[in-house]
Amino acid sequence: MSRLFHRLFVAHPREVDEGYFEHMAASSRFGFRLLKLAGAAFLHSLVPGLCKATVSREVCCMADEMDSRAREARECRMREAGVWDPGL
Repeated sequence: MSRLFHRLFVAHPREVDEGYFEHMAASSRFGFRLLKLAGAAFLHSLVPGLCKATVSREVCCMADEMDSRAREARECRMREAGVWDPGL
């Protein structure tokens, strides 16, 4: 497997303990949510009384979800490396 292919398609999904398609599905879900939120933000720019807190609330929720996924991936890598201590 070429190094470039590995770096572009294999390394990152493996870092977060996912396969390629599993990572693609999770990333796509975030992407589609962001597209929907972009529409809500544009609608709010035209009609300020609509979607007043939609975008900020959802972005905060998405940030929490991404933090949780990142934390889980870090813990998984630490367990695999043999340095994970749940008491830390």
